[in-house]
Amino acid sequence: MKTARPQILYFYGPDCPVCKTMAPFIDEAGEKFEGRVDLKKVNTATDRQLASRYRVMAVPTTVALSGGNEVTRIVGARTPGGLRRLFESAETGEVLESGISPTDRWIRIGVAAGFAGFAVWTGVWLLWILAVAALVFAFWDKLRR
Repeated sequence: MKTARPQILYFYGPDCPVCKTMAPFIDEAGEKFEGRVDLKKVNTATDRQLASRYRVMAVPTTVALSGGNEVTRIVGARTPGGLRRLFESAETGEVLESGISPTDRWIRIGVAAGFAGFAVWTGVWLLWILAVAALVFAFWDKLRR
């Protein structure tokens, strides 16, 4: 979707409760950036081709495009401030870091600790592998740089 103006593609599902919660915030951000950034809402149930083209695996997914190129992708809910930064990212072409939230990281570390604890308790080596995999998953955003 090459256009001269930056774009935000907001992929949502009609039955998605998170999408329904985010809708007013997306609309508000779209109004604030009107004339500078185009907002396109994409219903993944009816526009499967565009969702497939952008490899949308979960909703809500918000993609910032600048000069027709993807600069930032965010999967899941964001605060109004996070959405504002996303729109600014599209406008300036600056790539945003979209790593794992601190809460999600701690949950993943807790899962890894649980696997390690069960591995010590039961002596099952497969649980150690799962513990290591859970830790890698917890820090994947840092490891892939």
